[in-house]
Formats: sequence, structure tokens, C-alpha cells
Amino acid sequence: MLKSVFLPYLLTCAAAFGQGLWYSRLAPGAAAPSPRADGVIVYDPQDRRLWMFGGLDNGPRNDLWVYSIQRQEWSEVTPSGTKPPARFGHTMILDPARRRLVVFGGQAGGFFSDTWAYNLERNSWSQLAPDNAGPSRRYAHSGVYDAPRDRMIVSHGFTGAGRFDDTWAFDLAAERWTDISPSSGRPLRRCLHHAVVDPANNQMLLYGGCASGFGPCPLGDLWSFDLLTHRWSERSGGNQPAPRQHYGMAFDSRRSRLVLFGGGGDRGDLNDTWEYDNGWSQIAPLWDTPSPRSRHQTAYAPDLGVVFFFGGRSLAGSGNELFALVPRPRLAAVRNAFSGQGGAVAPGEIVSLYGETLGSDGVSVTASGIPGKVLFASGAQINAQVPPSLAPLTEADFVVTYLGAASAPERVRVVASHPGIFPRVFNQDGSTNSGTNAASLGSIVVMFATGVAEPVELRIGGRLAELLYAGPAPEAPGVFQINARVPEGLGPDDSVPVVLIAAGVESPEVTLAVR
Repeated sequence: MLKSVFLPYLLTCAAAFGQGLWYSRLAPGAAAPSPRADGVIVYDPQDRRLWMFGGLDNGPRNDLWVYSIQRQEWSEVTPSGTKPPARFGHTMILDPARRRLVVFGGQAGGFFSDTWAYNLERNSWSQLAPDNAGPSRRYAHSGVYDAPRDRMIVSHGFTGAGRFDDTWAFDLAAERWTDISPSSGRPLRRCLHHAVVDPANNQMLLYGGCASGFGPCPLGDLWSFDLLTHRWSERSGGNQPAPRQHYGMAFDSRRSRLVLFGGGGDRGDLNDTWEYDNGWSQIAPLWDTPSPRSRHQTAYAPDLGVVFFFGGRSLAGSGNELFALVPRPRLAAVRNAFSGQGGAVAPGEIVSLYGETLGSDGVSVTASGIPGKVLFASGAQINAQVPPSLAPLTEADFVVTYLGAASAPERVRVVASHPGIFPRVFNQDGSTNSGTNAASLGSIVVMFATGVAEPVELRIGGRLAELLYAGPAPEAPGVFQINARVPEGLGPDDSVPVVLIAAGVESPEVTLAVR
């Protein structure tokens, strides 16, 4: 038999052919960071992991944790090198070019303005700049990563001396600070706010916070900082969220809008969700909306289209919950993964599920509540094995669940046999059959199918082919392998149709090149 070297290709690359948001509470795993406020998180798309550093529980912390999206579990990291002093109210970004986290400022017994880096590859801390090398000591400032210009931007903040309205850039290559504050037109001095980057428009968006001593507390204004000209402009008008501080905020680059959740309002903590896209609108995500809270931290995963919120404080005290605001999957079709034929499924068949925001890591598929085995997942397509135990059913409801967000069910008929042949056929020497690499009459060809129930027969060019092997493919549940001899005496055509008949049901035909 032909070995299963081709099977990973078959299972992951089989025939390729605004639905709302959903809050879900992610599992912590066996261990988790202690409940805390201001535990800053960032997302690393290369490994699909969240990193969390520091914060405040019974006191300032300097522990480092990582959360695997795929495994849905936290683990504590023990780096080498001198750790940054414990702190809260700091900022942290991912510097993807150098595979490091960069931390600035914060507070403990006093205030910090130092800059530190954690190298993800070497698992080590190092100090990049000491206190007072750039911005003055501060906490509750905002910090963002400006990728095109390879820098970290820090703005506003607070110390015992008062609040600030300055803006600084840290050159990540030269490891040097530069004051980029415009001489006029700055947002009011403030702290306890956040900023995010709108990458498509080269803008940093700064919202709300507290301006005690200089203005309102909390604030509800939204400002845009042009990352090219270093000029501020206020964005106003329309229905607006209640003013707040200590909220969670991210920029959803897939949908090109700012996302705002919760925070401390003038009447207590909030748990409303708002979006800004040339104007504010309140949204009502489905399912497990977090309780009112403040001092939670936020990270956005652009490859997943997901906003994560960690920790914070509520009426119940400090928390360590990890929530995800997930685009709800929309399942549109279930088809045989090899033939593309829909309308039904057979128990054990490999199927492709098509739709929108179907997810990748953290995705699962069920058929009438029975888990299917996910073989490949992307935002628009999932390949999975239909649960073999569906056999007694005549219909099944397929549901895709992505980080806790469940699609509406897609009902599909269940039949005993729903055969489909993978269109890539292999010649006797293991090469791919094609018009320029045809199979000789009398030679052996190998093909793969799914949705097959026995007995089987194969017709090549309308003739019954001799089967040398017809059975399960090695190490590939749900895949049926057929080794057949090309019948002698076929006509002069360069290509002939091939049809598999499984338990009396014909597959869609594929083409075999012969000579």
C-alpha cells in the first residue's frame, strides 16, 4: 500500500471552496495568577499566547505568567536575570521584531520611570533605561506599540507631584527616549486611562481617565494623536459612553473600531460595552457578560479577532478571570471535505465546515452534542471528522464553538454512506497523476475517499476496476484508501472518469489521466 505521507495534505488542504459578539469566560487551567488589579496583558500572535506581568494583589507584584490560547491554561514563568521591581499601573508592549516584552513605569512604594525588557526566546529580563532617562516618574499612563516607526509611545500619567499631558517615544532599536509632545492642543492632564493604535490610519486613540486638580474625574473625552505629525485632535459628537476611568479598551483592527468595556464611573463600576467607528454605539454581546468592574487589563489578538480582558476589581473583590470578546461563529455549510458535496454526512466522514469567524486555536465542533475531531481550523474553514457514533441518527445539528462562542446550529441529514474521492490521485510510483504524468493501462493507482461504507467498487472509464486494497488508510481515521488497477482496453481518451460506489451510493466523479 502507498504510505500515508500524503495524508496531512489531504486532511488540512481538502477541497477549498457581522454576526455579533459573544463574551466567554476562559478556563484558567490547573494554575493561575493571583486575583489582582492592573495585571497588564499583551498578546503574542507568533505563539498565540497572552503574557501578564505585575499588578496589585495584597501588594505590588513582579511575577510573569503566560496563557496558552490553544491549551487554555496559565503557567508561571521563572526568568533569569534581575527582575524589574514589583509594580502596578505600568504599561507593557510586545516588541515582535526583537521577541521581547517592554515594560515602562508604574508605582510601588514610590513611582518608576525605568524601562525593562523580557526576552521571550532567552527567558531573561534586562534593563533598557534607568529612571529619569526620558519621561518623568509616573503610573496610570498609557503606552502603545507603533510598529511602522519601531517605537513605544507613552502619554500622560500621574505622580504625587500631579498629572501630566506630555507624550514620549522610545526608539526600540536605539533604546532611547524622545519627547514628541506638541507645544499646544494637548488633551487635558490625566491618568487612569488607556490608549490604543489604529494602524490603518496611523492614529493613537486616547480616552477618558481622571483629571483631578485640572478637570473632571472621571473623563469621557476621546482624542486622536497623529503618529506622523505628532498632533492631537479631539473626536466628539453623538451618543457617548458615560465618563469613566480604569476601564478596558482595545482597537479591533479586523473591524476597524475601538472597543471599550466597563471601568469606574461617577456612580460606581460599569459593565457596558461600546464601540467607536466615527461615532460611539453601545453593543450588547451575548452570553457571559463580565460583572461590573474596573482596573482590568486588555489585549487584542489581531489574528483571532478576539479582545481579552483580565482581572480587575468588582464588588466581589479582586479577580483573576480571563474573558474573551469573540466574534460569534457563523456556520453556513457542511460538505464532504474531499468532493465538496453537501446535503448529508456519514458517520466518521471527514467534512469541511464553511462560514465566518470560525476560529483556529480554541475551536471545537459538535454534531448533536457529540464532539467531532478537529483536523484543521481557520477563520473560514474547519476540517473535522464526523463522530462515528452518529450512526443511529437521521439528522444532526452541527455547532462550531470558538473560545466559548457558539454558532447557530446547522442541521444536516445523516446517511450510512456519503462517498467523496479526493481529486488528487497518485500513480504507482507515488507521483501525482496529471495530464503530463498519466497512468499506464494495467498500472496501479492509489486514491483516498471519505464518507465510505462497505461494500465498495470502483469504476474507471465505466469499467469495473480490480481492487488490490480497499480499507482504512493508515493513521487517518475517517479516510478510506483504494489501490486499484487501471483496466486494460480503455478508449483513446487522455482522461477518464472515476466513480466510487460505496454501499450502493455513487460518489461525484474525479478524473484520471491515462495513456
